[in-house]
Amino acid sequence: MKVEELDLANALREERKSAELQHLDKDFYQQVGVYLAGLGQELSLVGDPFSVEAQILQDTLKSEKNSVNKLIDQRVKKIVRRALRSARSASREEVLPGMTEEEEEIYRQMLSAIASGREAILAHVAHTERPLTGKKDISREYEIVRLLDSVPLFVGVDGRNYLLGKDDVAVLPAVHARNLRNKKLASEVKIER
Repeated sequence: MKVEELDLANALREERKSAELQHLDKDFYQQVGVYLAGLGQELSLVGDPFSVEAQILQDTLKSEKNSVNKLIDQRVKKIVRRALRSARSASREEVLPGMTEEEEEIYRQMLSAIASGREAILAHVAHTERPLTGKKDISREYEIVRLLDSVPLFVGVDGRNYLLGKDDVAVLPAVHARNLRNKKLASEVKIER
């Protein structure tokens, strides 16, 4: 596509018609920059800024800038959607055909941010998720302690709220029981079998 032949309104129309990204040259936005600069240069050469020719050039420049902004918005929405889909799948697409250099960079950054964010959230969810344990395993997961002092309300790794006072005897997730014992706030209760 030659710079003189850029039809941004048509490119926008085509982009809006399709759910997929329309093919653009890698250097499309550089071409747009040259095209808009050419219109600006043409406008500056017009002797009378209030002439019909100047008004037409001003309107064209304004319209083309508006079209390119809307085109960018349309394409970025599609790129974000594609990055989101790709981040959820096992096989991540590096870049998509028909993207410009700038869009490839947006896609890579979005994909990276979404993928690492999802992984962090899923790791947190997996870490705090209450494992399914049978009654036989409860002694490994929980411990019985007697409180030596009151402790403020806390949410256990099992998702339960614990509000414990001095001399309370409680069955707590093992991790919390160890922490309270290490801080000298609780002592272990042994049960003879």
